[in-house]
Amino acid sequence: MKPLLVLLALLPLGLAYYKLESAIDPIKMLYNYTGIGAITLLLLSLLPSTCKRICGVNFLRYRKTIGLLSFAYALLHVSVFVVLDSELDFVTIFEKSLKKPFIYIGLIAFVILLLMALTSFKKLFAKLSKYHKAVYIALALALLHSFWAQKVAGVFEYSVIAVGVVLLGERVWAWKALHVKTF
Repeated sequence: MKPLLVLLALLPLGLAYYKLESAIDPIKMLYNYTGIGAITLLLLSLLPSTCKRICGVNFLRYRKTIGLLSFAYALLHVSVFVVLDSELDFVTIFEKSLKKPFIYIGLIAFVILLLMALTSFKKLFAKLSKYHKAVYIALALALLHSFWAQKVAGVFEYSVIAVGVVLLGERVWAWKALHVKTF
C-alpha cells in the first residue's frame, strides 16, 4: 500500500514535468505544484490520527510516509525559490525576503518540517516524538505562507485554510477532552 501511496503523491510532479515545456511561466507553475503538493500532503498527514479518533479506522502506519512526502514537496518548493528563481544568489534571496515577508513564514515552516524529517527515524523518533507536535505550528505557518503568497485568494486557498482549521480544531478538542477526563 505504501508504494501506491508514494506513486499517487508523485503523480502531480509527473504532470508538472509534462506541462513544463508549454508553461507560460515555468517557475511559477513549479511553485504552484510543489507548494500545493506540500500543503496538501501536510494536511493529509494529520488525517490518520483524526480517522482513528473519530471513525476508529487505523491509518497511522501511513502518517510518516505522508509526512515525509510533504517534506519532499516542501524541499522542492524551497529549491525552486533558491535554485531556479534566485539562481543561488543569496543577496537576491535576502532582498526578496525583505520585500515579501511571507517567505520568512514559509522558511520557518520548512525548518520545522526539516527537523521533523531528520528525527523521523525510529531511534530518534523514540527520543524526540514529543517535538513532532510542532507539525501543528508548521501547518499554521504553511497555511499563512500559502494564503499570504497569493495576490488574490480564491476558493482553493479558503478551502485549504478551512480544512486546516478543522483539523487543528479537532486536535484542540481532542486534547481538551483528554485533559478534562484526567482531572
